[in-house]
Amino acid sequence: MTETTLTPPNDAVPMQASTSPQAKPQTGDQTAKIVVLSVNDVYDMVPNENGYGGIAQFATLLERQRALVPEDATLLVTLNGDFLSGSEMGERFKGAHMIELMNHLGIEYVVLGNHEFDFGAEEVKKRMQESTAKWFGSNVRDAATGALFDRVVDTEIIPLQDGLKLGVFGVCTEETPTLSFPGNTVEFEDVFATSRRCVEDLKAQGADFILALTHLSIAQDKQLARRVPGIDLMLGGHDHEPFTLYEGKTFIHKSGQNAFWLARLEFQLTRSAEHPERGLAVLPQWSMLANAHLPPQPACQAILYKYMRAMASEDDPEKNARVLATLGTMLSTKTALLRAGEANAGNLVADALRSELAADVGLINGGFIRGDKEYPARTSMTVGTLKHEMPFPRPGVVVRIKGSDLRDALLQHLKKYPQQSGSHPHVSGLKLTVDMRSNPPEITKMVNDNGEPVDLEAELTVATSKFVAGGGDGCSSWLKGEIVREAAKIPEIVADFMMKKRLLAYPETEGRITILD
Repeated sequence: MTETTLTPPNDAVPMQASTSPQAKPQTGDQTAKIVVLSVNDVYDMVPNENGYGGIAQFATLLERQRALVPEDATLLVTLNGDFLSGSEMGERFKGAHMIELMNHLGIEYVVLGNHEFDFGAEEVKKRMQESTAKWFGSNVRDAATGALFDRVVDTEIIPLQDGLKLGVFGVCTEETPTLSFPGNTVEFEDVFATSRRCVEDLKAQGADFILALTHLSIAQDKQLARRVPGIDLMLGGHDHEPFTLYEGKTFIHKSGQNAFWLARLEFQLTRSAEHPERGLAVLPQWSMLANAHLPPQPACQAILYKYMRAMASEDDPEKNARVLATLGTMLSTKTALLRAGEANAGNLVADALRSELAADVGLINGGFIRGDKEYPARTSMTVGTLKHEMPFPRPGVVVRIKGSDLRDALLQHLKKYPQQSGSHPHVSGLKLTVDMRSNPPEITKMVNDNGEPVDLEAELTVATSKFVAGGGDGCSSWLKGEIVREAAKIPEIVADFMMKKRLLAYPETEGRITILD
């Protein structure tokens, strides 16, 4: 097995790895060509500070690629989960903006992601009714009846050339109830059992080539490929970095986040008339096309501007522009840092929570900070900056919790390390050493700012988000504590902290959490 991990683009030149398809034989063989244009985890609608991303720019790239699809190919355009929420605009319109944009883009197939449920199950149903795409999520069920979630497609057969058939199904992460807010009317069944059933069903319908749309971690995608034979292509989401690899006979691809890349995948299928016992031959060809420094498509930009104007009309421009503090050092909100290591933006937010709520400890999960930027020294941090970086309007809370339970909660936050995870903790008032080499992993040192060991039998106060305190991200040890105070929304808490400091000088790392691996 080989694996390729791609990082956000440095220029607009596509990166490619391909095997050239054979010319169509004239021997009575069955042949067909599939082209898939795919993207996942789209939160931000405008390009970042380096000119990468942007939904109107993505529309230009998608339009150009559509025009290049051969006439004899079957085209699919997919969006593999997490597109309704996760941004300031998502919070304001509850994903309605994205549905109108998706309809304009001609997105044909989507799979439910965890963030689709950020506003509850009923809101998802409204968005699905407004959408022209087909929505997959075969493991997402009505808790009362066991029926598929509203409007979800279980499996689909797509006819190809020469009588060949493409089978499609999709699954969403079972962790959604701990990552989002689907409520108790929805349940998420085992992805492996569901996928096995779907593959068997599609093969019974004559599928020659099976595509799974998944919203799982890359580790789960690999496990799915190993445990459920028969999946030829897996197009995923959930992870925010691109991946392309083979796991056994399954081709797995993810396109990263925020439409920085458009994946173009082509599969030439051939079944030999002379040697049918050899089965279906599949020749793949793939490329990653950078959405960088492209002109916006006017029609798409017009739709986006409609929503931006609506937000601006309700916003207070003077308030958004208000400078809270100036950076004395670079501040990083890069996703890869926040979800797998120490990031100074995480330290800043944890410090703000601890200081403003007068707690012993501050803690924030890396997934709460979402800007994916680097702010150079001397940058003016504004109210608008904080709204962009922390779009979830979650209140801060103070939790009274026993030291041993806090230790267990921290280990739960780190359970996916070294894989990137939104649960990854950033702390204030503590220094930890975590030995991931142990089985199970253990915290070998936990001291306060004075270097004194934390008393595991004593109670501490921890300032964090209400999401974390409620056991979010599957960190159930928090439920052993008690919420003793609910405060303002976290961006407001951080704003108050910044205004008092005025100059923010945070080193890139401080060794607050040392991980031995």
